[in-house]
This record gives sequence, C-alpha cells and structure tokens, in this order.
Amino acid sequence: MHKIQELFDPSKQLNRKIESVVTFGANTTEDLDHEIREYVVTDKLHKNYEDVLLDLQSAFDNSSKEIGIWVSGFYGSGKSSFAKYLGLSFDKSLMIDGVTFGDKLLSRIHDTTITALHHAIINRHNPLVVMIDLSTQSVAGNISTVSDIVYYETLKQLNITKCTDQKVMCFVDMLHSEGKYEEFCRIVKEEKHKDWEVEQCNDLAANMIAASLAPRLLPAYFPDSASFKNIKMNSALNEKERFKRLYQLIKEKTGKDKVIFVLDEVGQYVASNVELILNVQGMMQIFKDEFRGNVWVIATAQQTLTEDNRQAQLNSNELFRLNDRFPIKVDIEANDIKEIITKRLLGKSQEGKEFLVKLFNQNEGILKNNIHLAVQQRSIYNQVLTEQSFADLYPFLPVHIDILLSLLQKLASRTGGVGLRSVIRLIRDILVDNHLADATIGQLAGPEYFYDVLSSDMQKNSAKEIVLAADKAVRMYTGNELAVRICKTIAVMQLLDDFNLSFDNICALLNNKVSETLDRNRVREIIDEISGSNELTLQEVEGKYQFMTNAILGIREERGKIVPREVEKAEVMQDMLKDLLTPAPAVNVYASKTITAGVELTERNRPYTIYNTTSLKMNVRFVNGAHFEETRQQLLTESTRQENMRTLYWLCTLNKDKEALLQEIVKCQNIRNRHQNETNKEIQAYLRAQGDMAEEKKQQLRHALREAQANSEIIFRGSPQQVNADTYKTVALKGIAEKVFEKYPLASANMKSDCVNKLASYGDVTTIPDSLNPFKIIKKNDGTIDAAHPALMEIKDFVASRSEATGQELMTHFESIPYGWAKDTIRYLVALMLKAGSIQLRVSGKDITVFGESAVAAMGNNNAFGKISISLNTDGTLTVPELLNAAKILMGVLGAPRTAPVKDQIAQVANKRIKYLMPKWNKLVPHFEHLHLAGLHPLNQAIGYANRILESEGGEAAYLLGKDKECEKAFRYAMELVKCNEQAGFLDRFLHMEKLMDEADNLAPNGILDGFRKQVNEVRQVYNGYVANPDLPNIVSDITELSSQLDAYLQQACLEFQTQSNEQLNKKRVAILANPEMEKLKEEQRAQIETLLGELTIESRGSSIDNLRDMLNKFSGFYMPMGAVEVIEGRVKTMAAANAPAVTTVTSSTAGENTEGNDDNPGKGTPTHLHSPSYSSTQLCIKHKITSRAELQEVIDRLTQLLDKVGDNSPVEFIF
Repeated sequence: MHKIQELFDPSKQLNRKIESVVTFGANTTEDLDHEIREYVVTDKLHKNYEDVLLDLQSAFDNSSKEIGIWVSGFYGSGKSSFAKYLGLSFDKSLMIDGVTFGDKLLSRIHDTTITALHHAIINRHNPLVVMIDLSTQSVAGNISTVSDIVYYETLKQLNITKCTDQKVMCFVDMLHSEGKYEEFCRIVKEEKHKDWEVEQCNDLAANMIAASLAPRLLPAYFPDSASFKNIKMNSALNEKERFKRLYQLIKEKTGKDKVIFVLDEVGQYVASNVELILNVQGMMQIFKDEFRGNVWVIATAQQTLTEDNRQAQLNSNELFRLNDRFPIKVDIEANDIKEIITKRLLGKSQEGKEFLVKLFNQNEGILKNNIHLAVQQRSIYNQVLTEQSFADLYPFLPVHIDILLSLLQKLASRTGGVGLRSVIRLIRDILVDNHLADATIGQLAGPEYFYDVLSSDMQKNSAKEIVLAADKAVRMYTGNELAVRICKTIAVMQLLDDFNLSFDNICALLNNKVSETLDRNRVREIIDEISGSNELTLQEVEGKYQFMTNAILGIREERGKIVPREVEKAEVMQDMLKDLLTPAPAVNVYASKTITAGVELTERNRPYTIYNTTSLKMNVRFVNGAHFEETRQQLLTESTRQENMRTLYWLCTLNKDKEALLQEIVKCQNIRNRHQNETNKEIQAYLRAQGDMAEEKKQQLRHALREAQANSEIIFRGSPQQVNADTYKTVALKGIAEKVFEKYPLASANMKSDCVNKLASYGDVTTIPDSLNPFKIIKKNDGTIDAAHPALMEIKDFVASRSEATGQELMTHFESIPYGWAKDTIRYLVALMLKAGSIQLRVSGKDITVFGESAVAAMGNNNAFGKISISLNTDGTLTVPELLNAAKILMGVLGAPRTAPVKDQIAQVANKRIKYLMPKWNKLVPHFEHLHLAGLHPLNQAIGYANRILESEGGEAAYLLGKDKECEKAFRYAMELVKCNEQAGFLDRFLHMEKLMDEADNLAPNGILDGFRKQVNEVRQVYNGYVANPDLPNIVSDITELSSQLDAYLQQACLEFQTQSNEQLNKKRVAILANPEMEKLKEEQRAQIETLLGELTIESRGSSIDNLRDMLNKFSGFYMPMGAVEVIEGRVKTMAAANAPAVTTVTSSTAGENTEGNDDNPGKGTPTHLHSPSYSSTQLCIKHKITSRAELQEVIDRLTQLLDKVGDNSPVEFIF
C-alpha cells in the first residue's frame, strides 16, 4: 500500500454524491431514497429513537400532558435528520421503491423492539405529521410568530389554501368557517374568469381578489374593500380558539386525531427575540392543556434549553423559558458525527486498518508530541489520540474533525448555515477534490486543506478581509510551500475565538507527517518574515497570530495616538486602591466597637475619595523611593495641624514606576470605550484582546502597589510607625482609633434597638438583667439610679450647656469623636436619666417627667428620639415622708403591690393600677346619674384625680397620693363603692326597686290591688331617703332589706289578686248557667258553653310584677266589651234562637162583628139592622236565618196552608 486511497473500504466510493446538509425542503422520493441509504444510526441515536417512540406511545395511549421534544446539536450534527426522518416515518403514504419510508428508517435502526413500537403507534393512532423548516422563514426575512407559521403551514398542508400570504390564508379560513368557500371559488371563476386554485399561489393576485370579494361574501367583517386592505395581521384570533379550530379542521379533513408538528431550527428562529420565545411558550401551553397528549411538537435547535451554545448563530438567556414546555431532550453529541464519518466515508478495509494500527504504534510517541496543543480553552481540542481513532479517521485526526465542526459552527453563526456543506461533504471534498486521497500514506490532513474548501464560504461573510489578506500572502510566497501552509492555517484558524493560535500551536497544526517532525526554526523565520512585511498584515496580538484587517490596522494606529490624561490615570489608581482595600479598613477597639476608616488617595497633590470619611480618615500616598524622604518630612509637619487630628497618613514606597503601566491601561480602556458598539467581529476580537491586556497590566500594577504597602509608614499627629500590608491595620490603625475615641469606654456596650422598651417592661428594676444594666448605673440592691455615673454626667453637661437639646443633637454629638457611642446606647442612657428624674422631655408640646408609655414611644427608636427636646428637671421634689405616704396609700387604698418609695416606681405602679380601676369606676357613673344618687360628686372627683395620673403617665401620682388629702378621700370612697357593689350589688337593688315601683304605678286600676299600691308608696318614701344619702356604703344592708320587703309585698299581691279574681269569675259562671236560655240549648251546645266558662280562670306564674300585670290584664279582658264573658252570654242567646222552629203562629184575631142597635131616629116605625165586615189577621214569626231544607220546607208548607185564607180582611202578618 502506498496511497491513502488504498486504505479505504472499496464499498465506500469516496467520489460518490454526498449531500451538503439534510433539509426539510429535500423531500422528493429521490432525495429521501439517497438520504436514508446514507443514514447511519449510532448507539446514541438508537437510544434516542427508542426513548422518543416510547414517550409518543405513552402520550397517545394515556393522554399525557407531556407534548414537547427538544432535539439539540451543533451545526451539521444530524439533528435535522433525526427530526425529519422521525416525522416522515409516520406518513404511511410516503413510499420509496414500494416500501414506506418508515420501514426504510427502521431497517437502518435494526431493532425489532423499536420496529414493533413504531408499527403500534401507526396502527393505533396514525398521526398527521406537519413538517416546517423555520430556517427558510428566517432567511426570507419573515418575522411571523411561530404559532402563525404553524397555523398557516398546516392550512396549506390540508389544502385549505395554497397561498403564503397570512391575510389571505386567514380570509380563506373564515370562508370555510362560514360555509362560503365554494361560493367564493364559483364567483372567481364566473366573474373574474380565474381559477382560484391557480391564482392563490400568487400572493399579489390573491390579495386583490380577496379584497374585492370580501365585502360581498363577509360584509359583517369587511364593510368595504379598504377594510380588507388596511387590516393588520397580528394573530387577531384568540390563540386557544384558533388552534382548537385548526385541530377540528385536521380531524374533518384527515380523520386523524393525533398530530405531530416537526419544527426545524426553532432555536435559530426565536433565540434573538423574547417575544417569539414567549409565543412558543404560549403555543406549547395551549397544546398541553387543550389536547392532552394528542398534539406533539418536535423542535430542533443548536442550543440546549438549559445552556446556550457559544457557537450557535443566536443565543438568548430567555430560552430557559421553554425548558418546562419541552421536557423530553434529545442531544446529538459530537462523538456521534465521528462514528458516522467513519461508517459513511472513512471506513477502512481490514488490511488498511491493520496497516494504520501498525503505523500508529510505530510512531505514537513522536506523533502525539508533534500534534500537542497548548493552553486551550475548550477541552475538545485536547482529546486523547488512540490507535482506534487514528485508524478510523485517518488521514484526519480527531482534533481535525473537532476543528472542522467548530469552523462550520462559526460560519453558520454568520450565515444561518445557508449554502454550507456538511462536515462529511467537506471531508469528501478534501479527499477527492483536493486530492488528499492520492497522497502517500503517512500524510495528514491539516488546516491548510480546511482553508481551501472553506475560503469561498469565508468570503461570503465578515471573514472576507481575512481571505483577501491571506491570499495576498499566498501569492507573495507561491514558491514556498511551508509559507503558504502557514498563511492558510492562520487564516482559517483565526476564525475560532476559543483557539489559542500561538506559535507552538501553529507548529502543532503544521505537522502533516505521521513520522516526521516539523522544523520549528524554519517556521519561526517564515512567520517573522511575513509579520515584518509592510505589504502584509500578519501580526502577533497578545501571543496570538492573525491577519489584521484594514479596520484593525486603523484602530491600532488610533490607539497609538491616545495620550492618557492625569484624571484617567487617577481613576485607575482609585480602582486599584479600592480593590486592595476592599472591604474598607476596619478595626475593633475596646472589644465592642468597630471603627471603619475613610480612605483618601493623593495623586500629584490632588486628593481622591475612595471611601467616605465618618470619623477617622486614612490618606494613602504611593511615592517613588527618590521622593520618599521629602514627602515623609512634609507629612510629619502636616499631620500635627488641628484639621488633621483625625487623619493618619500611609506613605508607601514604590520600587517600580507605575506611570508606564497606567499609560497602557488607560490606552486599552479608551480604545475599548470608543468602539464599544463595534459590530465588526475582527475588531471585537481585537477589543477583547485590549481588555485582556488592560487586566494584565492592572495585575502588574496591583502587584507593585502591594509591594509598596509592604514597605511603608503610618504617620499620625507627628509620630511615624513602620507598617506593612497587615500591620497597618492590626497595629497602627487600631492604636490610633483607640486614641481618637478615648471616651468610648464610658459607654462601650452597644445596646439593642429595643433596649428602651425592655427597660420599661421591668416595673421592679431590682430584677433587671445584666444585659440591660451593662454600665452598672442601676443599683439593683435598692432600685435607685446612679445619676453621677460619668456617662450620664457627660450627657447632663452637654444639655446644661445648651439649656435644651434635641435627641438628634445628642446622637450627633455623642456618636462622633471622642465618644463614638451607638445611637441605641445614647437613647438608653437618656432613658435612665429620665427614670432618675434628672431630665424632662418635651414631646409635641407636652412635658414628660416620668418614664412611662409616652416617653417610651418618644424614645422607642432613633427616628422618634431625634425629634424630642431634652432639658434638665429643675422642679422641686417630694420629701421622703410624702413618698412613703404615697406608697402606703397606693398599697392600702388602691390595692397595689408593695412599692418602693421612689417617684418613678410610684408613677409606674400607680399608672398601672389606675388603668385597672378606671373601668370599674367609670362603670358606676351611668347608674349613679340614672338613679340620681347623692354619691355621684365624690365618685366623679375620684375619676378626675385618676385621669390626672393617667395623663401624666403616673407623673402626678406621688404628689396626689402623698400630699392631696382630698384625693385620698375620693379614692377611698370610690374603692368602697366598688367593693360594696361587687359584694352586695346595691346598684342592682336600686335599679330593681325603681323598676318594680314604676311598673306598679302603671298597673290598671282595680280594687283588689288597692292595698298593694299603698304598700308601694310606703316603700318609695324610704327609697327616696336612701337615694339622697351620700353615705351609701353604710346603708347597703338597709337597701338590701328594703328591696326584699318590696319583693314580699309583690308576692302577697299576686296571691291575693289570683284568689279574689277567681272568686268573682266563679260567681259569673254560676249566673250564666242559671239563665233560662240555657234550657233551650242542645246537649252539645251546652257542653261548649260549659267549656268556655271553664276557661274563665286566672292562673299565676310566679310573684313578679310582670305576672301581676298579666293576671290583671287577663281579668280585665274578661269583662271588657266583647270580652270573654260578653261573648259567652251572646253565644247562649244565639244558640237558643237558632234552636227555635222556623215558623210559628203568634196570634190570630177577629177584627169585625154583626151589631144590632136601637133606633136612633125617633119617629120611625121600622127598626134598622147594621152589618160590619169581619177582620181576622194571622201573625207568623219566621226565623231571620234558615239554614236547612227542612226549615225552608216548613215555612213553605205553612204559607201554603194560608193561601185559601188570606184576603183583605184576613191578612198574614210576618214577624222576623
């Protein structure tokens, strides 16, 4: 074997067609047949296919909510192939040579389990697959949302429309929804003489036709053509409703209820736009919530969702938002592509492999040493070379494949990958077109070959200037093969920002023979020659070689003209010093105080503040050794001045001049700031190098400053002290701080912010814990306060010097030098002074002399404390006997616990006790006022004294209790009232009697109660006497007795009234039963009357006034008009009348007779006879009301009997 080509497996056919990269657009049968025959399924891909199919089956079978698969991998890794072939494998109609594409793919996988799984998914669910290449959308400049693209591309696949214009597509969808699509097509055919199936492929024509017919077919949406033309498509439909509509269309058109959307290059399309990312997130959420595992999305991207790919075309730190939407991850790894390259192209024959293994073993040491790369940021460039990888990839090395992949990624990041070849295609072109396969065995590939196959791609983007510069050098050194290789290697490798293109690594890349070592000296000579040429732009920048573009040369010239200003150099020094002294210098003094020094840098006699000064300032100066003594003498004098009493000077000696370093740092920073918005990639790389240089120079400057600190002096108030970077703080600064804060030990404890509130919580200060008495100001043996304590005297002197001082003034004064006390500690000390009676507060115009609630509120925090005024308490004090008397009354009269005869203690206890008693006293007042009791005045007097004590928070308690006899008298009276009322309830007795007597006066008149009324009047006379007596506590038993007597009278009245009223009712009952009318009643009617009479009785339910009133009212109700008695009597009469016959004859009389008389006319001889007509009436008594047929018939029969008798002289008279 002599040539490289002889090593390969003959079946590989190096010169066969190999696709550039797999795209979704290559979907003809011929394309797919060629692609699937070339497809290699690695172990990792095999596992990925199995995992995805299992997830799909589970989701489709169990309605899972997991619906997203994220396929990630570098450019050319095969992620698009994975997604494309997986999606197309579910299309049963896609046939290649009579076999479904799915079966073609499964034959490449060689796994019966996966085959069965795949067939099960198709047979059970037969999903619809929608393939969408977002990279073409991106290149076309389309910025539609992914949800819009998915929606309208699906409509096109369903043959609902072939138009690509979203407005027209939406219009066609509306026509389908309204059932007017067929009519629309007919009108276009008849009136426009066009075929819509043809015209919709032309976006402009489709727009014009839709605009003209929209008002006619959909007038509710488009009133005129202008409304259609002017509408802006912004996914106006609700996304959820739109996709539910789409899903319904899919089921109607295809009969399928499972859908898989395969989206290629999602990461590239959305990564630079947060709104697009959020759109995908929302779309996936809709699919997840609405379709429950029936709609899936397989997305490909160069980025993973948890970490951006630094080589990806576009990255965004917002991609993580999609992580939860795509829970299933498929990562195509770089190692897979090496296996694929070996199996598809670089596979060797058995003889060739054995030959290469032997070659490697013979030259392993020299080969590994020659190709070793130093100081690489990425570990992929440092992978270990083995005999297996050498034999598999020869004439390429593993690092060559990694470099090629990185170069493709870099170029793809600038062009989107359009037109780029796959890594396999590049290797084939290097072997065949660049004739590497014809070289002698032992020859290795190298970056010069990569340049040859990629230079045309480099010229299409921002690397064009690099190609021009390299080609110019190549032309100049045409006869020098090594020089040409060097130029090509540097030109192509400088594209990789993460590759350290140092001299050593260039030599490693140039080693192109397995068994030979490159002449490094010759390489150095050539590189120096090329770099020194005025016509070429090769330069070494920060140890890395690169061809400088014209823009880089111009920016370097601009940098050389920068003149750093003093203020810029001072800014660098400030940053350096702040870095060295971070955090700000601080020391702990007196075991409890931390002193933080302000820091000031002096450069060229101008001060610059590093940390603001609060109490102690440290001035830092870095001087050369030549000027050290001069500066030292100056500071020894300057430090003794009054204005510098709080300043310590730190003089540091520099062994190295800092000026040159500052110059370089400022130049690097300025050139970066001037071009911070530069978009040229080469200039950006140069600027990054400038940043690195600035950091390196800063590190050097930082080291020089640290050395200067190690040899330095501290000067304070004219005294020098030798220090270093450690002792300046632990020794010098600590000692100086203790001198400055000399009075801090007087109150060295830092009290807590709630110290005042806690102090107030202890009524008995003898029990106070040590944490609240750190300075031993409170004498725990007797509870007194040491008003002569030095810390309190300092505050007293300060207040006395001003007559009155605010809390803010106190904190400002004692927080600063020479005290340094904490603000909370200052509040605590003032609280003790108030408790001792040494000072008084003025809060909101009110004087406070007692450490009570108002004082605690006013001093509870630093903000409130700052607003109060403080003055010395010059008022007279009570004598000891008076204080003893106050304490005695407080305990003996008011019932307080034993209290020390101290004004503050009396105030606290009295205030607390009065707060407890006041509700009881106030509760008595309304009853006293209502009853007009004579004791109201002394009671109100006691309440008045109590209010004075409460308003002063106990401040007046000692005076009132110790000196005011009237106060004592009033308090005793109030306490006796409360005691009597609690024990005997005399107020309830008064109220009871008042109510009973008032109710008795309001009873209805009745003779039975005359005696009771007389007894009530007698009780009232005695009652009025008690009301007028202020000495209520002494007549409590009399009041109780009177109340009991009244209750006895009432009980007797109730009994007598019940007895006498029932006797009267019984007499009435007997009288009614004796009434003759009762004889006319039927038995049942008589029983009813007797029952009613039985209810005429008075019952007693007790001996209350309410019972008496009820009995009286009931008795009176029996006899009132329409009362029970009258009702019973009336009912007897009514029943008796109802029982009488319907008609009776009352009487029958004759009204005329025949009469013979004497002759009234004398002289007449014949007698005269007179005859009067007869008159007989019949009187009938008829019931007013007839209620039965029998009674009515009786009346009719009687009247019928009289028909023959009735006449003028025989009338019938009716009586009703």
